[in-house]
Amino acid sequence: MAGELYISNLVGSFDYQQILSLYYQSQSAPIQFLQQKENTINQKISALKEFQTDIQNLYDAFDTLTSPNLLDSKSVTVSDPSVLTAQVTDPLSAQPGTVDVTVDALAKNDVWLSQAGVTDLSSAVATTSGTIQISYAGQVVATIDYDTDTTDSTEPSTLTEIADAINNAQDKVVASVIYDGSQYRLLLRGVDTGADNTISITEVGGGDLLDQLQLGDNYSSSHVQTAQDAQIDIYGTTITSSTNTFDNALPGVELTVNSTGTTAVTVTQDFQPFKDALDKFVNAYNTIVDFLNDKAGKDGILADDTSLFMIRSSILSKMDPLFQLGILDVDKDTGHVSVDSAKLDDLLNSNPSAVEDAITDLKNSMQDYLLFLEGPDSPVENQIDNYNNEISSIEDQIDFLNKNLKEQMDVLKQQLIQVQLLQAQMEEIKAKLTSVFGTPTLFPTNTTQ
Repeated sequence: MAGELYISNLVGSFDYQQILSLYYQSQSAPIQFLQQKENTINQKISALKEFQTDIQNLYDAFDTLTSPNLLDSKSVTVSDPSVLTAQVTDPLSAQPGTVDVTVDALAKNDVWLSQAGVTDLSSAVATTSGTIQISYAGQVVATIDYDTDTTDSTEPSTLTEIADAINNAQDKVVASVIYDGSQYRLLLRGVDTGADNTISITEVGGGDLLDQLQLGDNYSSSHVQTAQDAQIDIYGTTITSSTNTFDNALPGVELTVNSTGTTAVTVTQDFQPFKDALDKFVNAYNTIVDFLNDKAGKDGILADDTSLFMIRSSILSKMDPLFQLGILDVDKDTGHVSVDSAKLDDLLNSNPSAVEDAITDLKNSMQDYLLFLEGPDSPVENQIDNYNNEISSIEDQIDFLNKNLKEQMDVLKQQLIQVQLLQAQMEEIKAKLTSVFGTPTLFPTNTTQ
């Protein structure tokens, strides 16, 4: 009956829950077989995705190796880095050779420092209200009205308020208050270096703020640093820059000056990026070889998928331009490819165009195939799709078998419950007869001969 609860072995005769458990174990073998099969297929899918990653890494290495102008890489060295540093910005235009560079001056920004100040930051600076005007690089950037009333917050009066007003009005001149040990003074600093980026500060409203601070165009001693360009000399030609960086002094090379002096700058052909890219490409291929030896070899999870070895063979055959060049070798035992460094260096130094031609042939031979292997129609992707479809079919079978087994278990459970109830009734009748006749000999018992 619905909702009834039976506790197995209530009358001590048998445990129907144990019988159900044993029955389930005996009848669920097909389900367990399918689950193991599904687990194996999932392992295959995982391995194939690892293989796809290896293919992607090979393509990335291939893309770097065959990138334009890799063989045109240049490097630059400086004999005295304390004078300047250098970096190649355009390898194609950079010309191998050595040139002496003399740094005559560094770029500077404009700096003004008041020669007088205040001892109390809470007091007014000026004795007469007025207006100052600040220009930067020939353009007026700020006009500041000030007064002498420290209780009036509408216009600045203290040194800190005046500095804040200058900073809030523009972003080309930075004002700050410094303490020299006895008084507070106003410092004005241009944000840019270069001879054109000068600061001018004048009274335009009749006040005496600049006179009290001894600052501005009327006080030349307050002009503590004059904006100037950086200046270098190359082959007797003077070159200037508003910053300490020179973009076009040497073709394809950027110079950053650090101090005055002379240093040699040397540009050389640099084949190391190409050799690094070739090593990365070869290592990526060898990773595929190791993967197949492990996962697709004897007893490997993909041992039955011979198409993967065909992919490896196709990749290796498309590397033929490099084998023809004589810079690659194959280990017959491991299948690994290695670079003949001595042969490569010799070719790079004596005939770099031959190496460049071989890389072009490699690109023409391999690029489309690698793109195909990465695409949605690749044999690896198709195999993964097939495995996923197989898993879907297996899961449908498992669901069907589980449903049928559950129905069988429900029927068996009801049958066993009925048996247990009948047995309980028999035990009850036996107990009554025993109480009437007082002896159990009326009931059959097992005897030992």
